[in-house]
Amino acid sequence: MLITISGLDGAGKSTLIERLQTGLERRGRRVAVRHMTDDIGVYACLRSARDALLPAAARRNGRAPRPATGAPSLARRVRNAIIWNKPWRHLVYVVDLCLFWGYRLYLERARRRILIMDRYFYDTLVDVADGRHWGLLRLLARLTPTPDLSVFLDTSPEEAYRRKAEYPLAYQRTRWTAYQRVRPWVRTAVTLSNADLQSASATLQGLVLDRIGAT
Repeated sequence: MLITISGLDGAGKSTLIERLQTGLERRGRRVAVRHMTDDIGVYACLRSARDALLPAAARRNGRAPRPATGAPSLARRVRNAIIWNKPWRHLVYVVDLCLFWGYRLYLERARRRILIMDRYFYDTLVDVADGRHWGLLRLLARLTPTPDLSVFLDTSPEEAYRRKAEYPLAYQRTRWTAYQRVRPWVRTAVTLSNADLQSASATLQGLVLDRIGAT
């Protein structure tokens, strides 16, 4: 069974997933939680390879050593421009889909786990959205495995920014607009308000148990 949780940074995804995992495990369900950026796909593989080559101290800190001046080098700026280039990420998206099938087959079929994804490919579509090429993104969405339950957290950009001011408010508003465009493409999508954590957690667990019962 595949459950995905999508939404803005600061929407409360990680907290809800942690509670959901605890609740399912108390009911005797075996659960695997994976993060879309950290655990799945090309960038996750490259990050693992990078960490394997870094000094042990840098790995413990979870980051690479930075120049003493704190200013990114030209090489770093060029690398970031290439890695986060949107056309390049469209290609990576397709490769990640192929890799994800392997992850899913292993965890769901071989290990008999309920797979919960912290973010999913739908969040990646939001990442690469430029407000114009919706046809291409719709095609990529059709190629994406449909989760048994896809939860989109309905959190306003202002509230998400208040909780986690990691990104500018204007950026959060742009992403929120893109989520409204992507969400109707997902057949199993459910919109969940996270204004009250306790209520949202109970609702999420109820939705998941209903899906488990249906399968």
